[in-house]
Amino acid sequence: MPIRPILGYDIAMGYVSGFAALLVSYYAFRSYSAAHKKSLLLFQLGFALAGAALLLDSSLLLAALITRSASLIALGYSGYFILTVSSYCLIIGSYTVDRAESPEASPMALFPLLAFGAFSEGVLSALAAAIAIQLGVNFSYKRSANSFLAFLAFLLIFLSHLSFTLQSMRFPGFLIAGHVLRFLGFTSLLILLARMVRAS
Repeated sequence: MPIRPILGYDIAMGYVSGFAALLVSYYAFRSYSAAHKKSLLLFQLGFALAGAALLLDSSLLLAALITRSASLIALGYSGYFILTVSSYCLIIGSYTVDRAESPEASPMALFPLLAFGAFSEGVLSALAAAIAIQLGVNFSYKRSANSFLAFLAFLLIFLSHLSFTLQSMRFPGFLIAGHVLRFLGFTSLLILLARMVRAS
């Protein structure tokens, strides 16, 4: 496969997913403004970091292509990894706070996100899997459309990280699948948050 179209696709989908994550963050903030739940604020901050991570990585990859500076690629991915891990920690924190605020299972109980190295993508896969499992447990207790959308979103995000892990182990076709799955996961979250804002 030619490298330029793959990098162009990677950059474009990074921007699309980054803006989708910021849109999720915006709707989470609107939910927080209506409900004043600390868990929603942590969720909003988590997705703001996830969006920033994706935009930073794509921007520095684009700059690296333009300037032919390989060090920008490593810098961009390192920033992406650190911000994404921080994002997942905030989202896991949102679950912990949500459980403390209300002990019953909630569809907003847990949310995070987002390929360069198999090890780092494996770490992100494990974090996304932990969140998806918890949301699956929540869905088994409270079967509702919102619970299902939350579970589906993080299942798709987990599968996207798994695809990026496989892509980084010399299976380039998984790059496309990873971006599509992540975008679909973010779209599921947007639908969930739009439903919650409309209901409040």
